[in-house]
Amino acid sequence: MVGSGELQELAVPNVRVVVVNFNGGDITLRCVDALRVTHFPRERLEIVVVDNGSTDGVTSILKERYPDVVVVESATNEGFARGCNLALGDLDGVDFVALINNDALVEPNWLEPLLAGFTHARVGAVCPKLLLNLYAHAVLLQPSELSELPDGRLVGARVDRLVVNGDDQTAMVRFDERFWDPDRESERPGRWSKGTASVWWEVESQSVVDAVTVHLRSPSSRTVCVGPPGAPLLVEVGAATTPVSFAIDATVRVINSAGGALYTGWFGGDRGFLEPDVGQYDEPTEVFSWCGGAVLLRSDYLREVGVFDPSYFLYYEDFDLSWRGRSAGWIYRYEPKSVVYHEHAYSSKAGSEFFNYWVNRNRRLTLVKSAPAGVAVRAVVGAVRLGPSGFWSFVRAVPSAIRDRRRLNRTRVVSRAAIASWTKVK
Repeated sequence: MVGSGELQELAVPNVRVVVVNFNGGDITLRCVDALRVTHFPRERLEIVVVDNGSTDGVTSILKERYPDVVVVESATNEGFARGCNLALGDLDGVDFVALINNDALVEPNWLEPLLAGFTHARVGAVCPKLLLNLYAHAVLLQPSELSELPDGRLVGARVDRLVVNGDDQTAMVRFDERFWDPDRESERPGRWSKGTASVWWEVESQSVVDAVTVHLRSPSSRTVCVGPPGAPLLVEVGAATTPVSFAIDATVRVINSAGGALYTGWFGGDRGFLEPDVGQYDEPTEVFSWCGGAVLLRSDYLREVGVFDPSYFLYYEDFDLSWRGRSAGWIYRYEPKSVVYHEHAYSSKAGSEFFNYWVNRNRRLTLVKSAPAGVAVRAVVGAVRLGPSGFWSFVRAVPSAIRDRRRLNRTRVVSRAAIASWTKVK
């Protein structure tokens, strides 16, 4: 551990870093190795690894290799929410708590910019720029205007095909969340953009050069700015497919989270999710919520608002706690000078049945607790869509969520209308 020469001894806070492991193996060890070279006084930084009944041998390795790392062992898999709670029960003498996913890698200077973001006593959390741990080539699209399709969607341009080095990769590339979902009636794998959007694909190193052809069309003739970041081409696109060819030799990183947001339809999500990092989130700002993948929390915030809801297991537990705190008058900030790299959904795999089960169940419970009454009622009524297992799991958790709602109403200092004002469109 490297001590910081910039911090005065008496001003240095005590920070606890919590990492939850479930059969992470070398991934978890890599995470701890990176944390141990944080630029921060070693005696002020406590690393706690909570093991959720793993069989990967990580606890034995940690105890032998790093006796200064605190290992908390659970006999069963408690998930992320209850796993973190095992390390949050006693915060005496702890000023701040960092949550770092076991599949994340911090940079050595990740901590001090986050600490600097606590500019006043009601800042409850500061988020880093969380990037996917990969190199990518990206194509950006920026239509001059939007048009309305017959189904009511506002669209800019459509990527019909994307050919990389002579191979059609349209079905394999990643579309960021500024594209509409795939057309259910269409056999083609392309998508309509909602406006400015990007397509990207992983590359093995920073020295790869890809020859790319993008086949575009639009509802009506318009100008579309298209190309790699920093090298746009102006193209006139109409109803017929227009091919645009160019080379890409500069890699980008892809954003996992630039802090959290409340989106239309009362969904929680990450700002910038799956967007290439081209400077659009390089300014510090206040955000609606924080991402549990990497965040620094004020201990007083946790003492007042509480820890994670133990019924959540994983997913939406961070958004639920964020919303509870914001209703109580806490605010959160995003600090891009702190950078953390993340293997998104390494353990649970985004889009899997397991992933969707917990996200959809826990989102509805969060709405029951904190959303306006009409939204909460619709969340309960619509729970039948969760399927038998998800539905009954949700129903069993509803009484506790209603009790939480009543308790939160008694301590609320921010109106639900003020909360709703944070809503943004993806």
